[in-house]
Amino acid sequence: MKIVNIFAGRLFAFHYTGEIDNEYDRLMDLWTDTEYLRNFLKANQKDLPKGKQINDMATSIIEDSDVIDNTLVTLTKDSGLKLTTFFRPLHNQEYQTKLLSKQKGRENVLRMYAIKIDEDCFVITGGAIKLTQLMEERAHTQEELHKLERARSYLKENGIGDADSFFELFNRQ
Repeated sequence: MKIVNIFAGRLFAFHYTGEIDNEYDRLMDLWTDTEYLRNFLKANQKDLPKGKQINDMATSIIEDSDVIDNTLVTLTKDSGLKLTTFFRPLHNQEYQTKLLSKQKGRENVLRMYAIKIDEDCFVITGGAIKLTQLMEERAHTQEELHKLERARSYLKENGIGDADSFFELFNRQ
């Protein structure tokens, strides 16, 4: 497991051992791959919103992935903007910021999951097409919960407590 810089030293992503791409690139590739999307949506057809057709959902997901990408580029290019306008606590009832909190960014059914290192520094752990209310309801979203926890544990095991300790780890990998 290694961490790579995605945007401007503010947004990073895990690159898991055995994977070709880091999580950000992997998600952007999946969310724009029409064959993958159609297969995923067919396999999860019972979870689609009423009246939504597979082709329409695939088109919406591709458009939404572009919105996420553009949003993150914009937020990281302007030092006056904060990534916290995109990322929010994973659990809606979480009001206090805690060390290495689990976060989500969303655009309709797309979710990007991350660990918050500091006020404006995040590490992407993965993402999903979330068609159900709870992550625990489907195997692919349960896997994202596990990745969030594994990533958080990795950071804790490496003594990450703030941005300074994070950048020390990042620079020695």
